[in-house]
Amino acid sequence: MPLIFIFLLFIFTFSKTSSTFAETLILYTDNDSYGKVNQEKTWIIGYGQPSFANFFDARVPVKFYLKTPDGKEEKLSLLRRELFDPWFNQKRIAFETKITPKAKGDFLLCIEGEDALTGRGVLFKNYVKALFHVEKEGLWDQLCGFELEIRPFTRPYGLKKGALFWGQVLYQGEPLGNGTIEVERLRLKLNPQALPTDSTKEINYPLFKKSTRLDERGYFFVNFEEEGWWVLSVGLPRGVKSYGNQKYPFELKTHLWVYVYAIEEKKRKNLERKSSQKKVRLK
Repeated sequence: MPLIFIFLLFIFTFSKTSSTFAETLILYTDNDSYGKVNQEKTWIIGYGQPSFANFFDARVPVKFYLKTPDGKEEKLSLLRRELFDPWFNQKRIAFETKITPKAKGDFLLCIEGEDALTGRGVLFKNYVKALFHVEKEGLWDQLCGFELEIRPFTRPYGLKKGALFWGQVLYQGEPLGNGTIEVERLRLKLNPQALPTDSTKEINYPLFKKSTRLDERGYFFVNFEEEGWWVLSVGLPRGVKSYGNQKYPFELKTHLWVYVYAIEEKKRKNLERKSSQKKVRLK
């Protein structure tokens, strides 16, 4: 069976039984997370499985606001747009918000999604955020105040490929232990013929998303292997909740989006040369 059909079968069957491939609120720009005073920047809000370039129709969030460098909240205006889903050759509903910062500093985009029922019969509440850096470093560790939230201890911008990122997960303002954080890169396109395989010649699905355990105080370390937009996600089961006329398992999910830059070509070659020299010494 061709890889493309195996891949699609996996996405639409395994995703119904595993939170690893659950849908995510997507928040990104066409370039990075930097901006300038009085210069408009467009942020895009979508919904789907970012590492697989698999998108669905997004719904208007419950709350969407911008935290300014002085801690004030400003409501954002959303405009409808489209996001192309390559798997079904179809345009999906997405949104965009245009932000023109009036001051220097670090702004925080905060979005709370409405409850969403997945194909595997689990009800999710999604929270998502991203830092918008405008010329001057500021309070990049400020929080949106979500019920479940990731607190960065590494500045969440100016990251390069291979960077180590340190953070902590909070539930109702307190450290969350015994959880798992997942990390994946946004792909807007995915070539079925270039899907990675393992030693058994099967598609290597774990390469699309990696997982790291939180310690007892909610701390974690992760890194990023490629250039582009990455999302760090944490889920927390919260019993059951009514939706329509039925009750479903309920889970909170929170996401932090960051942009990662490529290493400059000259620096990359120097690193490769040093690595090669170390191998020679070992021999």
